[in-house]
Amino acid sequence: MEKKILLLGGSYGQIPAIKEANKRGLYTILCDYLPDNPGRELVDIYFNVSTTDKENVLKIARDHQIDAVFAYASDPAASTQAYVSKALDFPGNSEKSILLLTDKSEFRCFQRKNNFNVPAFQSFSAHGFQKLESLNIDFPVFVKPVDASDSKGVFKVENINNLKEKAEIALSFSRCGKIIVEEFIEAKGGILHGDAFFLDGEMVFCMLGDQILYSKVNPLKPVSTLYPSRYPDAQISCIESEVARIVKKSGFKNGPLNIEVRVNENGSIFIMEIGPRSGGDLTPEAIGYCSGFNMLHSTYDFLFGKPVIVENRQSYPTLLYSLHSNRAGIFKGFELNNDLKPFVKEEQLFVKPGENVKPFSEPGSTLGVLILSFPDFDVAYVYLDNLYHSLQESVKLA
Repeated sequence: MEKKILLLGGSYGQIPAIKEANKRGLYTILCDYLPDNPGRELVDIYFNVSTTDKENVLKIARDHQIDAVFAYASDPAASTQAYVSKALDFPGNSEKSILLLTDKSEFRCFQRKNNFNVPAFQSFSAHGFQKLESLNIDFPVFVKPVDASDSKGVFKVENINNLKEKAEIALSFSRCGKIIVEEFIEAKGGILHGDAFFLDGEMVFCMLGDQILYSKVNPLKPVSTLYPSRYPDAQISCIESEVARIVKKSGFKNGPLNIEVRVNENGSIFIMEIGPRSGGDLTPEAIGYCSGFNMLHSTYDFLFGKPVIVENRQSYPTLLYSLHSNRAGIFKGFELNNDLKPFVKEEQLFVKPGENVKPFSEPGSTLGVLILSFPDFDVAYVYLDNLYHSLQESVKLA
């Protein structure tokens, strides 16, 4: 009998999960609140239902007698996956562990309670804005919605004068009406970002890369990540141990995790975020080209009760780059420099010629994703010196 899977989210960044399901011959059911999502064209049946509408998603799951539910690269939908999995007795994670990892305020409280390094922080609701004036954290600070991702509503604030304005904007991106203001941790060796995979609470794979913040119009939104990280192996092992310790105490058991880490000038490790899902915009695919470990394939194997085989071959330096524009305009196309073409593994555009383009300072402004893999770091760094200017020029706007 044909197996059925309910997929939560059909954005461009979630299409790899749909394609993997189709490759496996699964009957695909999709929920997404956006009626023009690109994933709807690739599935057997589509429902215009929000992935955070737990009761309606569960009803669809029961009506169609699904065999698995999957929220790929989505924090909000991860909670729904856990909710449906528990109701239908599917393998997965507790909703409690998912909510802990996806609420920035709850996560910071958890870190502090369990003696992890944690930036100084305070949380505020819409009714508590008057308390912003008595903030007891040294500037600069980060202001963030507690429940948003993809750098939406995130600001670095240098002084008290701009705090309320940025806090109000951040609040507009929060579904639960809450923000967090926290100490800015300077990352001495750069920000680390990547994915890990857990089985029965044990880390079986982890790959971290060096994040690059290059955009002139949004210096807080990552433009690219180079895998693997150039941090020393001993430092990476310490970071992996801290991640594993957090995961064990959180109650999370199985599947992919998306990780962001900063190490300060004293060598102290700060786990800034752990998302209970794969990284977005082809992060697992880039890691796969680098390491040989297929995160998506392994996730499907777990969901359907098959053995998860962890492969990890020699690392090939791999760059994940978010195509973007520093200004608004009309998209004309993308013309890659010929010198770079031999290194391209994947190219995925999220916009079509003639469509409007937002500057990278706004949410939903990523134009596409490029994955380049190099034979070694020596070759990679030859191209990296001029790569960002070249790729910026490759995006054509009217």
